[in-house]
Amino acid sequence: MPTVLLLLATVAALLGVAFWWIRRNNLAVYPAGRGPLVRQPLPTGCDLGERLMAASAVDAPQSAPAAGSGVAAPERAAAPAPAKPPKRKKPSGPSRRAFLRNSWLIAWLGVLASFGGASLAFLWPNLRGGFGAVIDLDSEDAVAAAIAEGGGRFEYPSGRMYIVSYDPANDPDGDYADITNGAPFMALYQRCVHLGCRVPWCASSSWFECPCHGSRYNRWGEYQFGPAPRGLDRFNLSVEEGRVTVDTSTVITGPSRQTSILGEPPSGPHCN
Repeated sequence: MPTVLLLLATVAALLGVAFWWIRRNNLAVYPAGRGPLVRQPLPTGCDLGERLMAASAVDAPQSAPAAGSGVAAPERAAAPAPAKPPKRKKPSGPSRRAFLRNSWLIAWLGVLASFGGASLAFLWPNLRGGFGAVIDLDSEDAVAAAIAEGGGRFEYPSGRMYIVSYDPANDPDGDYADITNGAPFMALYQRCVHLGCRVPWCASSSWFECPCHGSRYNRWGEYQFGPAPRGLDRFNLSVEEGRVTVDTSTVITGPSRQTSILGEPPSGPHCN
């Protein structure tokens, strides 16, 4: 939605500038340098009569003098030279064709710039801690308190992840040691691996249960039931100088269906 609004605002601004420029140069009324038409008032009755008499006197043939009369033929008055039409002033602005070409060019550049900016904003990680970047969650104690307050998980919407408690004693072979890096937490991707729905937390069962097609995962995101091909994907988590950080730029593929390291049954009835 912000991308569409940005595009519409850009196009509207360009059209507004174009219409302002047309009105300023009056190109819509007098295109291609044509000036306004000057209308001459119609002559009144007296003026019309005088003009007709003058025109008939000039165009009437002169009678030749009688032969042998000795009277010289009067010289015929020369017709007045036609008045030259006034020169048209060249337009100060560009021609209509140049204006339309430049307007289309500016409009397309604005559209491309809008799409480019929106694509860059979508693909580039949010440096303030959004999905796709290394996110500094909080202190270790604050994250532990948030998990306890959330009934077993801490949801971080802008990072599209859940943070759950991780006890290395329940993972004797260290299958998840590479993604927890010695921290007492594990970061799970909220996206269902079946068709991409967001998987909510079921408080009654203490499992993650997808409402779209019924896939279920235990507290560590391991597959338990449904059409999902594997467990939930996850992110690399670490604790540095007492701060919990999660790298959401790389999604780590979840464990296979056969993986059941936690072995924790549901704590109550299922939500789906």
